[in-house]
Amino acid sequence: MKQKENSLMPVILVLIVILLGMTTLAFISISEEKDDEVEAPEPPNLYSSSQFGIGTGNRLGTYYPTGKVLAEYFNSRLDSKGGSFKAFETSGSINNIELLQTKRVQFAMIEARVAKEAFPKNPDLRVIWPLWLDVVQLLRPPKDVVPNYVFPGKIKGYMGQKNSSPVRTCEEIFDALGIKGRHKVDIPTNSVLKFIADGRLGFAMIQAGIPNKSVSDALVWNDCGLVSFTSEQQKFILDSVPSSIPFVLPADYYKAGQPEINTIGLPNLLITTSEISPQLVEYVTEMLVDGCPRLKGRYKALETVPTDKVSVARVVEETGIPLHDGTKNWLKKKSNQEAEKGGSAR
Repeated sequence: MKQKENSLMPVILVLIVILLGMTTLAFISISEEKDDEVEAPEPPNLYSSSQFGIGTGNRLGTYYPTGKVLAEYFNSRLDSKGGSFKAFETSGSINNIELLQTKRVQFAMIEARVAKEAFPKNPDLRVIWPLWLDVVQLLRPPKDVVPNYVFPGKIKGYMGQKNSSPVRTCEEIFDALGIKGRHKVDIPTNSVLKFIADGRLGFAMIQAGIPNKSVSDALVWNDCGLVSFTSEQQKFILDSVPSSIPFVLPADYYKAGQPEINTIGLPNLLITTSEISPQLVEYVTEMLVDGCPRLKGRYKALETVPTDKVSVARVVEETGIPLHDGTKNWLKKKSNQEAEKGGSAR
């Protein structure tokens, strides 16, 4: 009898270990994931002077997919000896400042206020061109999952990646609304939509140009909703978030039945440094301004990129960051062409 019991012991132990493992996995909190698992990988050091990196953002926002579209378009306009462009996924604006300074990228998409604040310590930053308006879109779980939802919900939410501007914006919104406590959860970006759809997140911060695919997928396919601020809340937020402007997302913008959403927007810039050659920046400026109207079918946010020098002058004035010499050269060339056209028309 004892022999039989002894032969069963290893089997029983294995079953206990498996059961304990499954129980542990079931109760692992998503808030315990490490930051280094969800932070975007850094671009590699580039050993070729003919490859130009563009720092973007994570895959939930607008920077990364739009940066890829622009890089592909730029490459299609270059001959075989003209080098190449590559868009790198990063953690966003704050991370991109560091990547520019360490020369891991040569161009970067950066929130205007982040660039403005970084300029005193990084006087070599230069503006190439203003981009689109990033709209704060706060996703909430579906009504049937959380019926009586009040932002930010009873469960912690996704505020953005480490070293990203959305985290800061979200914290400023909490301060403006008097929301106390720790609300941030660090999870991989590819889990955000799944976790907000099943209620494991109380909210998810998406700060991006519109329309945004992540927001669209959450609303259309997962019945999630968007947080809309009252007029009073919006005023408090505008006073707390520098450079923000009021924004109204129209009703039915993403899907039928979606209500009008009161939120805020933040302007963005394409930035480089003074050591990048004027000839290259002039060419990038020309390709950007010429390409955005053509590329709006591939990514609609490009439709809102301004193409006039008035917008550029306003951005330079607001941020205090000088225009790159290459952009100045392009604007001067454009003015001369317009003057010649005007003269020939007369």
